[in-house]
Amino acid sequence: MPRRAPAVALLTAMALAGCGTSARDAVKAKVEQYAKATRQHDYKTICTQVLAPTLVQRLNAFGVGCEQAMAIAYSSVRDATLGVGKITVSGKSASVIVLSLAANQPSSLRTIRLLDTSQGWRISSVGGAS
Repeated sequence: MPRRAPAVALLTAMALAGCGTSARDAVKAKVEQYAKATRQHDYKTICTQVLAPTLVQRLNAFGVGCEQAMAIAYSSVRDATLGVGKITVSGKSASVIVLSLAANQPSSLRTIRLLDTSQGWRISSVGGAS
């Protein structure tokens, strides 16, 4: 039985190491979720799982529903691809430099800013060309 103790300890350590994700990994995953939802024109996911609640509230304050605003912004986008570049995390905020590509549109470097909210990392702004 004592011979199993080191093996159990090693397996436990390996399992615990895989449990948590770093903030950087979580930020990258959120940006990738945004890219996928944009590519699929899944505006509901963008509004309920990707954008920061404060951003959704600002859209609503202007009298435009979030899903309607996303449809206006992205309905003509085809074959969207987002290449994730440098990720910088500083406390409860993060920025990601991305290369956006889409059919019949010029490529552009953009900065996506995120906030760590009670619902996890959420996009607070998608900046213009960097």
